[in-house]
Amino acid sequence: MRLFPASRSAFTLIELLVVVSIIGVLSALIMAAVSSGREQANRAACLSNLRNTYTLLGRFAADNDGALPVGYRLGKKQFNTTLYSGSVNEFVLLGRLISAGLVTEPRILYCPSERDSTQAYNTKNNPWTIVAGMNLQGGYACNPLVDWGTAGEPADWPRLANLDRLPLLADGVGMPQRVDSRHRAGVNVIFTDGSTRWVPREKFDAVLSTCTTLAPACNPAQDSIWTIFGQSP
Repeated sequence: MRLFPASRSAFTLIELLVVVSIIGVLSALIMAAVSSGREQANRAACLSNLRNTYTLLGRFAADNDGALPVGYRLGKKQFNTTLYSGSVNEFVLLGRLISAGLVTEPRILYCPSERDSTQAYNTKNNPWTIVAGMNLQGGYACNPLVDWGTAGEPADWPRLANLDRLPLLADGVGMPQRVDSRHRAGVNVIFTDGSTRWVPREKFDAVLSTCTTLAPACNPAQDSIWTIFGQSP
């Protein structure tokens, strides 16, 4: 007669499934927390990059009678992130900070959250190398204040002293995928007075969703987005 019950030597299948499920849930929660923490750090680094770029813009303006190298090209307000134009073989827009010798760390011109290799720093599709006939894209968008056209500079430069408080630089918002490939939930913005703001995507997403092509037809939508950036929270 057995006085004690037989000891269990293994888990049942149901118990194993329960353990595996618990591990899966915990792993998902940990990964979500890590991803959220990484994105928060990237958002902070992105904001720091914008502040550093703003400082360089101030130095450029001081050396150039208040002129700011911001705007857009080719009549399309979505074309406001180019650093080097392969069509004119010149530095344009924020690229003028490079040609002026002000940029010592090129990564400040790029968002650390960027997952699109055509908009990120020194990738196969956007190498940090100037090649005649090839464009170099930066990570941040200029307020499309003035059209540089097909030339290497605008006919009339925006001047800091003539501008009210308005958004000056932001994460790229030319098309929905520009936001999707970065912070997704919104964009960082810096103003002419150096103040900053996080703008949630729901504030401008309805307008952004209409920018499905790179065309002058999207210019009014781009103006609306930058106007929204400048509105009070």
